[in-house]
Amino acid sequence: MLIDTKRVLAMRCPQCGRLEIYSFSLFELEGPKPLTIYCQCGFALIDIIRRGRLYIFHIACIVCEATHELLVDVKSVLRNDAAIIYCPDSDVDLGIVGHSFKVDELVAEEDDVLANVVGPGLGDVGFANVSIMREVLNRLQIWVDADRLYCSCGNYHMELELFPDKVEVSCPRCGGTLVIYAERDEDLSALDGLEEVVLKRGAFTCIDSADFRYRHRV
Repeated sequence: MLIDTKRVLAMRCPQCGRLEIYSFSLFELEGPKPLTIYCQCGFALIDIIRRGRLYIFHIACIVCEATHELLVDVKSVLRNDAAIIYCPDSDVDLGIVGHSFKVDELVAEEDDVLANVVGPGLGDVGFANVSIMREVLNRLQIWVDADRLYCSCGNYHMELELFPDKVEVSCPRCGGTLVIYAERDEDLSALDGLEEVVLKRGAFTCIDSADFRYRHRV
């Protein structure tokens, strides 16, 4: 039986925001030194090394601005078409590793709220409050998964730009923009009760602790 040892990693760079897709052989993980995969900007995305029945991933997190150590069963990589790598703190997708056809398929249909992050590299941002920002992103992910984050022009594929104190959600089709502040506990309170978030076609709207006009619908 011929075993395909080629795999692909798809991961968004925390430094520049670029979606990097890298092809490698599983034989590269068998040596005494880890395989380090770099973004085109030079940022080290991930170190992978095999230790017995486990692959050890040291992966740069686009949400936490930290490096996570993750243990992945070798069999899951060998037997499955693809495996999604999650942030252990926020459960946000950090990357996909697997056969190229499956990785391409998952990237094409990716609904991760961070899949369309644009603008400044997260490594340069320095969030005003990491825990508040993480919770805001968690809530955005919930809305995306339930198809409850979209634009009134009919587009469901938003772009996100992260800033130290806010998230800017924009519609690439019509230019509608929504700013969600993520600095204080009160900013989270402003999101409570929202059942869906709808950007206004070609308009600018805002959610923050000082304005509760959008508590039920934006």
